[in-house]
Amino acid sequence: MSYNKVEALREKSDAEKLILSNDYIAARTKLKKAQQLFPSLDHITPMLTVCEILSASTNIIPGYETDYYWVLQLMPSSAFTDITCQYQKLVSLLQPIKYKFPATELALKLLQEAYSVLSDKKKRVAFDIKRGTSWVNYETFESNPEKDSNGEKVNGNTNNINIQESGSGSGSSSSDVISEGYKGQDTDINSGSHEQKQDFYNFDTYRTPECFELRDIWAVHCNLTQPCIGGRYGQVCDKSGGEAEITWLKPIPVTEGERRWFDAGLPVACGSFCLDTEKSGTVGLKGVFSYKCSWDSGITEELYEIYPKKGEVWAVYDNFDLDEWSYNPDIIKGCSYKLVEIITDYSIYNGVECGQLVKVNGFKSVYERQTDEGSNLHIGPRDLYMLAHNVPAYRFTGGEIYGVNDGMFELDQLALKNLDDEPNNQPVVEEKDPDLLVLTPNPNPNPQGSVLGPNWAANDFTTGQVWATYFGKDLMPRQYVLINNMISPSGFSATVLEPETVFDVEASWKSRNLPIVCGMFRAKEVKVNLDISQFSHVVNCFKSTSNFIYKIFPTKGEIWAVYRNWKLQWNRVNYDNCKCWVVEILSDFSDGEKMMVARLVEVKGCLTFFQRMQGEDGFEMVRGFSKREMLCFSHRIPAFRVPGIGGHGIPESSWHLEPNALPPNGN
Repeated sequence: MSYNKVEALREKSDAEKLILSNDYIAARTKLKKAQQLFPSLDHITPMLTVCEILSASTNIIPGYETDYYWVLQLMPSSAFTDITCQYQKLVSLLQPIKYKFPATELALKLLQEAYSVLSDKKKRVAFDIKRGTSWVNYETFESNPEKDSNGEKVNGNTNNINIQESGSGSGSSSSDVISEGYKGQDTDINSGSHEQKQDFYNFDTYRTPECFELRDIWAVHCNLTQPCIGGRYGQVCDKSGGEAEITWLKPIPVTEGERRWFDAGLPVACGSFCLDTEKSGTVGLKGVFSYKCSWDSGITEELYEIYPKKGEVWAVYDNFDLDEWSYNPDIIKGCSYKLVEIITDYSIYNGVECGQLVKVNGFKSVYERQTDEGSNLHIGPRDLYMLAHNVPAYRFTGGEIYGVNDGMFELDQLALKNLDDEPNNQPVVEEKDPDLLVLTPNPNPNPQGSVLGPNWAANDFTTGQVWATYFGKDLMPRQYVLINNMISPSGFSATVLEPETVFDVEASWKSRNLPIVCGMFRAKEVKVNLDISQFSHVVNCFKSTSNFIYKIFPTKGEIWAVYRNWKLQWNRVNYDNCKCWVVEILSDFSDGEKMMVARLVEVKGCLTFFQRMQGEDGFEMVRGFSKREMLCFSHRIPAFRVPGIGGHGIPESSWHLEPNALPPNGN
């Protein structure tokens, strides 16, 4: 380990020298190597960020200077609140190394310049227009059509000529051209002028050959996802002129339903992906790719995680049914879609919250949020494949053209080609619970949690949310609280939810001062001030519409701890000395039937990975719990599956459990 640290410091020293010579890309490469050698190297993340900002500043817009969106690492569709949050996040990250790492002051200056333009409504509109116009002119200059001796163009339509030269007839569609080798055709996926199809924004400015860089991951146009393409996403391995060598990404399904979906050849837009080294080829850049993807590194280095992010627009399958569609893939050909704005970043624990969009009258491609009650849509982790594809979008700030307001979107028509003219915008009506309780989605139920040991931020919390907090002598997440308001940058005021006993056995258990985590709860008078570090996870619950009762029970797909050898007659001594099993919930709670669970055991040699336990006969250890046995549940353990972990000797079906919530007296 000490050797690795010495080597890492040597790489860091080399990176500092490269930065001083303005070779930011090479400096970043050195720092990435240092990070691999010694991941806990001091300030490695902000140093890498400095390199990324300085490298982005060298991407010059013709006729302008720095591309400020690239500097702030944002999409042009980002809202003003996103710009402010990202600016503050980057400045806070760099401030500690301002005088310790070369060129950090320059990076901070670039951030300030970018923020001063993009946070000002008038300056941003002017910048966006200049930015788009500059790229269009740049693309025209690069195309360099042939001219005769008088300076006139020899050919008036280069696109049509390139299609004919490819060997496909003039009547071929762009997908036909691509399917015949998809090699070097300078085709345009539109039949006609793209500018005429859009109301305001020209999305082609982000698809010029100059926008493609090595190691970038690009998404294929949604209507070109055919077997010949090789995947929904591809990584640029080499580029020459208008062509690029592409290695396609292969999705890594987790559940049995997702595996059937993938095996049926259906498109996958979200989840974990890896490079498919057996699928690569040379592709003509024009007419194939829709947008450059934003992705995160997975648990292992070879994984790419692509999930919806706050502020993006996605198409989602209407009436989605993973099991039925994976068995009958032809259903997808006639399916309809909804268009949604992503309201919260995707969470591996809770999924993502979406708001449905409707087309604005009088426009071809302008949409706005639907305001009807029930128009929000929640997509859980088990329904991830419901997200069909990302739709490139430009978020208006108001005033760009007559009739548009702040928050409206112009959507890329090429990403709408296979959608219905009018998406199904009927509000979703929630079924009522048998106890006249309705599922009340939290205003922000999906705080980002991409790694274990969640690091919550202030914007993950919203008034009215129910959270589980670490409580008791063993500090397990057994106390439920209702968020009232923020009292400091890392502190919140909350009201404790106290159990409402229904059965005599519950009242008896409560009288012995033993914790209850399942059943009915009410917000009463006990208020507490909590630090952000005391929160474990958002609670999925039903809330009554009249008397402020919250109903909390384990739900299918969650991981819980249950008391071993539990007995209703336990006293405090029995409780303090008890041990726990870890179980996976196999069915939702129902008054009339038992809730089924499967026991999990630790994967050998892995403290936080658990898999289903099997008996000597090879069958999994499964049992049921009745409503009167809910007192034997100790607490929920936040957990998620890790795609691709099978390559490291850990079963693919294993769960990765939150270490802080593992019971001290476990399996």
